[in-house]
Amino acid sequence: MKSVLKRSVRGVPHGLPRDPVHVLKFGSSVLAGPQDYPGVAEMIGRKVARGRAVVAVVSAMGDTTDSLLAAARSVATALPDRLMGALLATGEEASVALLTLALAGRGVRAVGFNTWRLPVRTQGSLCDADPVAVDAAQIRATLASHDAVVFPGFVGVDLTGVPSLLGRGGSDLTALFLGDALGAAEVRLVKDVDGIFPADPRRRGPGPHLSDGPGARPAEGQAPCSQLTWAQARTIGGGVVQSKAIDFAERRKLDFRVTGLTGQGTRVGRPGRWAVAR
Repeated sequence: MKSVLKRSVRGVPHGLPRDPVHVLKFGSSVLAGPQDYPGVAEMIGRKVARGRAVVAVVSAMGDTTDSLLAAARSVATALPDRLMGALLATGEEASVALLTLALAGRGVRAVGFNTWRLPVRTQGSLCDADPVAVDAAQIRATLASHDAVVFPGFVGVDLTGVPSLLGRGGSDLTALFLGDALGAAEVRLVKDVDGIFPADPRRRGPGPHLSDGPGARPAEGQAPCSQLTWAQARTIGGGVVQSKAIDFAERRKLDFRVTGLTGQGTRVGRPGRWAVAR
């Protein structure tokens, strides 16, 4: 007898239970140009093929944020926070649309959310806000009939309805906040390096710790730390993960990984609590 369950191209049959949510964050250095979105879609597709429900958090493509800031400075000398949030959110929302398109091209059933359709609610400074609420039930309901959702990082909406920003590198915080709200099985911050290194792999000799600038790659022969506590990641991680995001993860006792597009990278959190999520 033929199954009455409708199947997505690469996911599990619709109507069957999935594993818990896996949150994957992709920053601007990973999404440096349009050519990078198919590779990210490929990574998500592999998760979906294993029956995972995926929440993908994306930053703006490449130097889009810096370009928007430069454009704003060219048209006005005063840049009110209440207006800059709305402007910079356009970069993240374009990135959401591009990844959703790339996933559709792979047959992955994905829904892209923008800042207004499903906002992360925030409080505090509009340019360095703290996330406080999100409609996790709506995300779960969407994943019940889709393989993945794509979510804008870095941006939110203040409790008064004004667009807000989570600070530079805030997409890390978005991903960890969503992972906590959803009780995710895994939160993975995907970078343009393979994890957190004991010293900056992009420099020779003494120098600052690792930073998350676009385009650089680790020096040959260096390997990332396999596991760090939150405090260790904060000390040696430099700019790889936003400090505020690490603080949030430690307060919430939330474990996460820092990886490249492949590999297991660096595990951050409580020692001795890890099972590898494939």
